[in-house]
Amino acid sequence: MEFLFIMVIYPVIVVIMSIGGYLLTKKSYVTPSIIFVLFSFLLLIFYNESFFIWVIAYSALSIIISVIMSFFMKKTHKQKPTQ
Repeated sequence: MEFLFIMVIYPVIVVIMSIGGYLLTKKSYVTPSIIFVLFSFLLLIFYNESFFIWVIAYSALSIIISVIMSFFMKKTHKQKPTQ
């Protein structure tokens, strides 16, 4: 069951939180920071120290999603003609 959480459920949660967090804050560093803290707490409560590599991986995934969202949001705002 842990394998399912680590490989499927947590990454889906990270992607959804990254998209939603970027749309709410419009800053690419807020959501990855929150995800790092959240998964660090999960590490301390439910998992052992070997889960820290997943904390780093989920934070990196969140950074990647936030940068992609930032790129697309800037690109869509440039394409809209102003009247």
